[in-house]
Amino acid sequence: MKIAIFSDIHGNREALTSVIEDIKKENINEIICLGDTIGIGPNPKECMDIIIKNNIKTVLGNHELYFLKGTEIDDEMGEGEIKHQNWIKSQITDSQKNYLEKCSLTLEEVFNGKKVLFEHFLIDYNSKDQYPFHDLKVVKDDSIKKIIELLDYDLIFIGHEHKDFSVDNKLYDIGSSGCRKDNTTRYTIFDTDTFNVETKILEYDRENFEKDLLENDYPDRNLIAKWFFGIEI
Repeated sequence: MKIAIFSDIHGNREALTSVIEDIKKENINEIICLGDTIGIGPNPKECMDIIIKNNIKTVLGNHELYFLKGTEIDDEMGEGEIKHQNWIKSQITDSQKNYLEKCSLTLEEVFNGKKVLFEHFLIDYNSKDQYPFHDLKVVKDDSIKKIIELLDYDLIFIGHEHKDFSVDNKLYDIGSSGCRKDNTTRYTIFDTDTFNVETKILEYDRENFEKDLLENDYPDRNLIAKWFFGIEI
């Protein structure tokens, strides 16, 4: 069987639409989203509609947790980010909230006797903080290798970092499908029979995305546009 996996759409409806349309052309049995469908981009509500309409299995990312549990779970969040998250809350419908409340932090599957883990980012089970994920510095200082050595899984899929990478053929960060600075997006195809992992890169309607971004003046938009999408406003 083949599983399509994507992560970190971040309110980019056009990128998500391209991903879903391409998945439908492939011989895909299941679709999994690794979280952060909402936040940052201009169309969080519309992206959630697409996720729900297509019955996509979803694990919670940090942006879904900000929505469900409040921004106080992250003590490093600034005033602009808090205002942005409050705007997200004003966009998400009650039915979308109900959907997210039923999602979990992890999804575990067994294929041919091998254990596979899907989550937004590696969870720090030793931390007493409400924020569940390891700091991204574990990628930069390479301590992520020690973390995954202790995990009893044959394969792990994560997102969150926005840049794709792999570690020892055991962990795959599939990168961000939505936070893009050009007109390309991506998703991953995992073959559960061969354990082959393939990345598909495709184009999305960048012009229409930029139009949505420019027409929707939401909190922190100008800074977000520059740092996450390479757009100067």
